[in-house]
Amino acid sequence: MPLTTIIQQELISTEVQELIGYRPHWLIRRGNIIFFLVLLAVLAGTWFIQYPDIVNGSVRIVAIDGPKSVTTKTEGNLERILVKNEEQVVQGQPLALIQSTGKHEEVFQLLRWISAIEEPVTNDSMEILLEEPLVIYNNLGELQTDYETFRVQLRETMEVLQSGYYQQKKNSLYTDLFYLSQLRNNLTKQSSLLQKEYEVQTTDFKAKDHLTKEKVLAPLELNQEKGKLLLKEQGLEQMTAQLINSNAASHNKQKELLDLQKFVSDQRIKFQAALLNLKSKTEDWIKRFVLVAPQDGKLFYTSFLQENQFIPANTELFYVQPASTSYYGSLTAGQNGIGKITVNQDVIIRMQGYPSDQFGYIKGKVSYISNLPNRNDSFLIKIALPDGLVTNQHKNLFFRNNLLASGEVITENRRLIERFTGKLYDMIKRK
Repeated sequence: MPLTTIIQQELISTEVQELIGYRPHWLIRRGNIIFFLVLLAVLAGTWFIQYPDIVNGSVRIVAIDGPKSVTTKTEGNLERILVKNEEQVVQGQPLALIQSTGKHEEVFQLLRWISAIEEPVTNDSMEILLEEPLVIYNNLGELQTDYETFRVQLRETMEVLQSGYYQQKKNSLYTDLFYLSQLRNNLTKQSSLLQKEYEVQTTDFKAKDHLTKEKVLAPLELNQEKGKLLLKEQGLEQMTAQLINSNAASHNKQKELLDLQKFVSDQRIKFQAALLNLKSKTEDWIKRFVLVAPQDGKLFYTSFLQENQFIPANTELFYVQPASTSYYGSLTAGQNGIGKITVNQDVIIRMQGYPSDQFGYIKGKVSYISNLPNRNDSFLIKIALPDGLVTNQHKNLFFRNNLLASGEVITENRRLIERFTGKLYDMIKRK
């Protein structure tokens, strides 16, 4: 055998031997087992891993007894700012003054005087007008004309009540009625006596008439008795006329008394109406030229403000945040997936004005679902906010009107394998 062939056989034998004696890596030797275990883990993961179904919608945050804005009713310069930013205020407290032709201090004093006498005057206790006389004001601006009209009505009322003329006339009428009552009683007694005399005279006349018919008395004597009877009857008629005149006089006095009382009552009503009208005009003036706190709470400026700054009408200058406020979300969802939404499902709300990556999101729960769609074929869902405007990062968001957000209603958690098999089942069903 040639030497070259022998050498080739030895070389081939060596490579074969190395190949046969080579031990693969454990990953290659157990690859099938590992692949099977990985596949089993994936299948197990699809069983244990759950992914929720989500229905999206737009959300508007609504406040119950939330912050209220303070808006100007008329244009003008900001004459004076009476409060500082983030200051605690009470309802009705003046916040700022808008420039007017009248003096604000005089209008405030007038309103305090009206408030002091309103209740007693309403209860017909006019004596308060003597205890709390009206101060003369000459710098009420737009309110001056209404004030002067009220002063005229006040002066007429004081003349009725303070002069004493009408009270004296009333007492005089009551005295006249007393005397007429006494006179009527006296006339009644006289009438009773005349009636008795008339009855006695009638009895005598009947007796003598009988005797005359028996020829015992002469007809002349009967005529005399008849004359006496007629006189008694005439006296009764005159007494009846006097009683009628007395009653008529008493009725006239009562009518005068009623007219007097009606006059005084009408004057009271006119004054009460004038007072309420002046109060209404004063309050309207204050609404135009004075900004007041609509509720108790903390005040916030809406922009940088300074005195003598021109302010257009219908401009929001302040917000008043109450001490405690509750909120809820109004979510508008389309018809896609609306049937999956039920009460008490979790909702994630992401505020547009507060990015969720910096502030977090608000947690809520479905509390009510509308049965009827609105004009846009969307359904209204009420979202309860148990934690208010506190996010999952424990940040309290400041409420502003018309805050918008996006909402995600978590309808149900489904296993991953159910989603795969469900789609696979749909594909097979289509075939």
